[in-house]
Order: sequence, then C-alpha cells, then structure tokens
Amino acid sequence: MGLVSRSAQLIDTDFGERVVRAATGALYNDSLRRPVISAIHAISPTVMKIGRRHGASVVIDREKEAFWYAILDTIDRTVARTAVTKDFMKTAAAVWARSLASSETDPARVAFKEEHGIEPPWVLVIAPGAACNLRCTGCSAAAAGPGPSLPYEELEHIVSEARRLWGIKVLVFTGGEPLLYRSEGKGVLDIAESNPDLLTLIFTNGTLIDRGIARRFERLGTPTAALSVEGLKQTTDARRGPGAFDDVLRAVGALEDAGALSGISVTATRRNCEELFSDEFLDFFFREHSAMYGFIFQYMPEGRDPDPELMVTPEQRLWMLERSWEVIEQKKIVLADFWNHGTLVGGCVAAGRDRGYVYIDWDGNVLPCVFAPYSDCNIMEIHSRGGTLNNAWDSPFLAAIRAWQLRHATGDCSCACDEDYRFVYACPVRDHYSDFRDIVLRTGAKPIGASAGTCLSSNLFASRMSEYGRDFAELSRPTLDARYR
Repeated sequence: MGLVSRSAQLIDTDFGERVVRAATGALYNDSLRRPVISAIHAISPTVMKIGRRHGASVVIDREKEAFWYAILDTIDRTVARTAVTKDFMKTAAAVWARSLASSETDPARVAFKEEHGIEPPWVLVIAPGAACNLRCTGCSAAAAGPGPSLPYEELEHIVSEARRLWGIKVLVFTGGEPLLYRSEGKGVLDIAESNPDLLTLIFTNGTLIDRGIARRFERLGTPTAALSVEGLKQTTDARRGPGAFDDVLRAVGALEDAGALSGISVTATRRNCEELFSDEFLDFFFREHSAMYGFIFQYMPEGRDPDPELMVTPEQRLWMLERSWEVIEQKKIVLADFWNHGTLVGGCVAAGRDRGYVYIDWDGNVLPCVFAPYSDCNIMEIHSRGGTLNNAWDSPFLAAIRAWQLRHATGDCSCACDEDYRFVYACPVRDHYSDFRDIVLRTGAKPIGASAGTCLSSNLFASRMSEYGRDFAELSRPTLDARYR
C-alpha cells in the first residue's frame, strides 16, 4: 500500500478528522499559516501525479496544480482576513478531507463498482422546487411565482438513498430558488443539517439570505451559497430585475458578517463574458469582498425563449479559455468553467458518470444535466414501484450518454483530436449536438419543459447547434494543439 493510500485511510478516521481540524485551526495563527501552506505547495505535484485519472499531458498536470494552488492561495487570503470563521473552516475542511479520502474505500462506492464496473456518481444535484421570486430572462424555473415541488419526505428519501447506494459526497441544490423551498415546514438547510457529513452547495439569487440565515450557514459549517450575478450592477439588474445586484450585496454582507463561506455563480453570454473576466468584476468580488470561488456557466439555449444567438461565440469561448487560466494562475482566483475546464475532470461529468453527477428536478424527473432537459424516468414513479436510484442510473437514456462519454474519452468517436484536449469540447449538447439529439430520439427520452420539445423537433435549431460545435472545434484546434502537445 502506497503512502497516499495509507494517508487517505488515516484521514478517514475519527483521529484523522481531529488532525485535520487541528491543522486547519493552526492556519488562523499567522506564524504557522505560511509554513503549512508552503509545505502543502511543495508536495502537491507529486500527489496529483499519483492520483492522475485521465490524460497524460504535462499541461493537464500543470493545470491541476495551478487550480489547486489557487485554492491554497484563496484559503490563505480568506483566513488572513478572517472572512470565514475558524469553526466553519475546521468543519468544512474535515468533511472535505474525509470525503476525498473515502472516495475509493467507501463501502457503498466499493459495492457499486463491484456490481457495475465503474464508480458511482460523486454528486447529487436536486432542484427541490420550481418556485422563484425573480423572472430572469431565459430561465427554466417558474417565473416569479409558485410552481411544483418535491415533498420533503421524497427529498429525504432521495438523499438518503444516494448516500446508501452511491456514497455521494456533495449535495447541490438549485432551482427555482432553493431557499424558497418549503415542505412540511422544512427547507434545504434542514437537509444539510441532517446530513452533516455531506458538503452542500446552494445556488441562490441571494434575496432570502438575511443575517439569521447567514448565521445558520456558519453554524452548520457544511453548506455554502453560490450567489448568482450576471456581472456588475447594470448587467445583473438588466437580466434579473432592478435591485437584484443590491440584494446580492446584502447577502454577501450578511454571509461575511457571519463568517460563512460563499462564492458566485455567473452565466456567460456573448454580451457579458468580457465583463465577467474583467479585473474590475473579479477584484470586486474576490478582493474587495470575500468570494472563495466562482462557477462559470456558459449560456445554453434552453428554458424560456431559448436563443442560440446568446451563446458566447466560438471566438469568445476560446478567449475565455485562455483568460480563465490567466486568472487562475496569475490572480490566484478559483474559477470553474464547466465547458472550458473539462481537462480537470476528464470531460463531461453528467448522466451519473463515475465521480460525476445526476440531476433530479422538482417533478422527480431524472435528467443527465441541468442543461439537458430530457428524461426517460421519474424517481417518484420508480420509488412507487419499489425501485431505487440505481434503476434511474441504469435507464437507457443515461446509459447511452455514459457510453458516448466513454467513447469520447478514449478517442473512439468522431472527434479526431489529441486525447488530452478533446476534454475541452466534451459536452454532448453544446459540442456534439447531432450525437446528443440522436441519443434522445433513439432512447425515447421525453422533453422536460415547453421549449425542449420545440428545440428537438426544429431542424434549424439542430443545425445551428451542430454548426456551433464544429466551428469551435475548427477554430480552437491550432491553439489547443500548441497548448497540449
């Protein structure tokens, strides 16, 4: 057994957790923090190469190192200004450490792999309710009003089953506005509280986060709020409504005052992508305020009034790729772009891929991805027949996407490119729409939402999406050739 494996086994014990908590607490001592972080810096490249799971390029190794160094630098900045309380940081670090350490030894994960030949999903994403108090352009959730939602009992059942069968480590709530969800007098923070060994990420518009809720985030120590913005004030208010940006800043202030960890979530379009990567925007949230991470979702034409013309252009997407690594490496800011950073995770992580995720909406539909509104099964119907999440995971639609992912990752596909940078354009919907459309039609997956069926039946929409994928591949090939070879 190697040193890394032995260390992982040690961390995944009560003694190991106490050590992690003590080490994290030591970071709040100014004289100890820099030596500890420097020591972690020094051993990181070796640990990452030992744990490599995909790609052989030294560039991918350097990307992973750069991303990890940005995390360390962010922790250093955050602790130095005490933007997150010591108790919150100790709890979060202990849960992260045990989650990572037990990823390959968790009994549920081991049993799943023995039966199915691959690891189960690592993340469960749920939209518990469609209700939202905003009406953002192009969103698929209920528009400024009530909508369907999962019964709390069903929500609990899904989470407990995902833990029992898959050993999930991260629980993500989206919506709708997840903090608006109530059933049986309970909400998403009650789920987080009853599952203290899961990391909980809540994508929220921030309007409902007051000082009381912020203090609850800090007390629990495991949930984090990803606050949605479209840019600075003018850009955010233009899509989300007047006053939306000020609401976010009130939430930021409440979370900072409480000492809870938070970040931002942005949707990049051809209209705002330059602003989202500007020094002014990044410095505002990551330097003037204490955002610890940022998620970048490139606009996907789904939801109300889907418009392919809002997608970032192939030229902008390539610029975003290069600029994002500049930000990560030079500004030491943790940015995760779910399309451009496929090299970090081996491509598309949807459809229940090993160490990936599945998405369940407010009606119980099981979907491969938040941005792929099609489904061939419903978890509440499966449960009514005595089935489990494993039956949903094994559905023809999700299985076909995973088979496509495997072919793409191994090079047995129509994408003729170097094995290391094919992960940059690995989204079946955005980059290989004709393949995705064929999977939907072949497996009989049904459209979820009014616009999905129209998109699927439109030859013009299919042509524009397929053309987008081809254009980006052709445009990016010289740049990616030079970067990854």
